[in-house]
Amino acid sequence: MSLSDLEFRKWLGGRLVVDQSLEPGDPLYEPLYHDDPGDPIQLILNDIELSEVQSLNLISGFRGCGKTTELFRLRSQLRENGFFVAYANALDYLLPSEPIDISDFLIVLAGSFSEALEKELQLDPANEGFFTRFVHWLRTTNVELPGFEAKAQFPGTDVGLNFKTSLREVPSFRRQLRESMAARLGDLRRQVHEFFAFGRAKILEKVPAATGVVFIFDQLEQLRDTLTTEGHVADSVATLIANHRPDLQIPLFHMVFTVPPWLKFKLAELATIRLLYNVKLWNNDDDRSAHQAGRQTMRRLVERRFTPDGMKRYFGALENDGSSPLADRLIEAAGGHFRDLIMLLRETLLRDKSLPISDRVVEAAIANLRASFLPMPAADAVWLDEIGQKRDCLLKDRSPESVRRMTFFLDTHCALVLRNGEEWYDIHPIIRDEIEEIVRRESKASSG
Repeated sequence: MSLSDLEFRKWLGGRLVVDQSLEPGDPLYEPLYHDDPGDPIQLILNDIELSEVQSLNLISGFRGCGKTTELFRLRSQLRENGFFVAYANALDYLLPSEPIDISDFLIVLAGSFSEALEKELQLDPANEGFFTRFVHWLRTTNVELPGFEAKAQFPGTDVGLNFKTSLREVPSFRRQLRESMAARLGDLRRQVHEFFAFGRAKILEKVPAATGVVFIFDQLEQLRDTLTTEGHVADSVATLIANHRPDLQIPLFHMVFTVPPWLKFKLAELATIRLLYNVKLWNNDDDRSAHQAGRQTMRRLVERRFTPDGMKRYFGALENDGSSPLADRLIEAAGGHFRDLIMLLRETLLRDKSLPISDRVVEAAIANLRASFLPMPAADAVWLDEIGQKRDCLLKDRSPESVRRMTFFLDTHCALVLRNGEEWYDIHPIIRDEIEEIVRRESKASSG
């Protein structure tokens, strides 16, 4: 390469972006599930194609597993097969740390679909958008929301946008709306279904040859509790899925929702969630023997970011098979998790101005990631140690506290979900030694 070291590092900086979603065909995209019969995206695609007019699919994955990238693959494949696909991000309409109610959900579902159609079909939101229609319906049915009416009637106000913003940002407005809709849920449901039917008619008017209509509602799994919400968010999501599942299925639509992976802990009967797993770098045996296929997948991911020539320039001498010992150490430390690997690679980029990078920089990047897992309460270390020994989640019960702790382990990657024919769990390799040391100290203290 003719680039200077600084130019080369700047170029790499644009290719090592954490939490970047990729479209299929992007040169940085690494196909994870090629020829895998358990490919969750292919299973959803098959279900949609085999269903005559409507279907419901739930998909999940822990933070940084590439879920949105894989949903973009689903969208691309569906469009190639003649389906009209609308896509929306739930976080554009909901605060992730706030409990959700069925009325919030229905309004946001229709509103997000409306804005997705505006983008895809270039509709006029002022005349045909759901939020504007909904405000007009509230007025004609004498539903009053103190404070909002005055804003809505101000000259030049976009009532739909104002409603959307208030719903997301103003807790008192959400409470008033919920109270108003509590006794009118049937009416609200009809308004939502009528708008989806209106949208479907518009789609088929412009795309009459469409095989079917699919709506992908992404990022719903990002709703999670904070230290102050005490399980209320998780309980609200579980209630929504358990008690209002029929509302997830819109007539004559193929619906795809992302849902929190911890639902499998709270709702044992919900066996239809398609889960995206970590890349498996080791097998489920006593010695954690190397799983070469998974290692090759992660090596390809790194090479896509750096290019073959860039690998040699950045990491130094390569092995005969083209692999890099330094890159392999970062891959091992990431534990088969894309997000952690990109974070490690970017950390080395920030720490060394001279190329190739040194062993010292790799160790510093690994130590920096390890520090993000620590300190760890002894009780957590004991639980994680058991997970590592028995390769099971060992959820003690379905209480909010147990579910929160297990969810925390998985969200922070302390524990990993893997698959080797059957689903199994293990602890992140970057903290195995630390966990063993904490457990050893605790055992010594209790026996002494």
